Amino acid sequence: MRIIDRYVILSFVKNYVISFMVLVGMYVVLDMVFNFNNLVDFHPEATSGMQSVFGALYDIVDYYFYQCFLIFVHLSGIIPVVAAAFTLMRLSRFNELTALLAAGIPLLRIAAPVILVAVVLNGLLLVDQELIIPAMIPKLIREHDEVRKGVRNYYAIEAMQDSNGGLLRAARYFPNPPDQPPYMLDFDVIERAIGPSGKLVPVAKLQADEAHWDPQAQQWNLIIGRRVTGLDAERVSPEQPWAIYKSNVTPEEIALYRSGHFVDLLPTTRINQLLDRPNLYGKLELLRVKHWRFTQPLMNVILLLLAIPCVLTREPNTLKTAATKTLILMGIAMGAVFLFHQFAGSVPGRLAASATGPNTWAMVMAWVPIFIFGPVSVFLLDRVKT
Repeated sequence: MRIIDRYVILSFVKNYVISFMVLVGMYVVLDMVFNFNNLVDFHPEATSGMQSVFGALYDIVDYYFYQCFLIFVHLSGIIPVVAAAFTLMRLSRFNELTALLAAGIPLLRIAAPVILVAVVLNGLLLVDQELIIPAMIPKLIREHDEVRKGVRNYYAIEAMQDSNGGLLRAARYFPNPPDQPPYMLDFDVIERAIGPSGKLVPVAKLQADEAHWDPQAQQWNLIIGRRVTGLDAERVSPEQPWAIYKSNVTPEEIALYRSGHFVDLLPTTRINQLLDRPNLYGKLELLRVKHWRFTQPLMNVILLLLAIPCVLTREPNTLKTAATKTLILMGIAMGAVFLFHQFAGSVPGRLAASATGPNTWAMVMAWVPIFIFGPVSVFLLDRVKT
């Protein structure tokens, strides 16, 4: 490796670390400003003002330490762009590019180490999405006011349909209780079957005071469970003890039922497993995230290739113009990515009715930005005056 390659790579890595800290720090500060009242809570166990302050600081660190891994996913495309822009603009500002050009080194050859290292650093995104984030899902699904309220972090489940056509209800569902699996209180399932009219009709009712999730058996263990049948014939049977409830309703399915944001935290292998299951919730969200996981690293590289031709200039007096062009081009590209990402969440009527339509639509929307801006980046690189 040439000395100049090592010099450019070292400068880029330093700027990458600085860009990461600055951009993630700005994201955290802005989020904290808008949610400060919800984030900072009074500590009843504090005996002094200093203890209360340190307790609040601990809550802030405890919340945003885990959120930083998720924020990095959102900023993984812009961080290398900022780092590359600062690296190449610094070389131009101090006339180092002029010296390299005088030595017979083309400008694109100077930028090659930046592109190579950026591609390698994309591996951090894959590690973050597939290994780190799934391991800390309970910490990431907390709201700002739930840092110290994990025990009270519950919500009701209303009329969630299971794979057998039944309707599940729970007065309180605790998705993340401390030191134990998820559980429900006041558990209730109306079991249904297809009646003579071809519609689903109630046939049995299953109740329990509590339902605790068993991750090994993939079932809910019922506390004081009882079941009655004969609802369709209006001859209700006596209550029978019932110990388990097993269907496609799992903690992950409940999270998908409540919020599509949960799927962003799952690894790709788990997303594929959920897609293979019948009657799942959030299918379109799962497909959108699955295809975006594959195209996001490619789009991150394309964003870098769009920025490099703008700032790779032999004339230091044009750096302000180059920075403005980079900002505008990045805004257009990232805006287009956001729009197509949103379009993937609404399938046209004809495609939604077909079996493969949602998958095709989500895949096309994930690849359209690459098909648009990939050729543009190649065109801009070809126009660089080296």
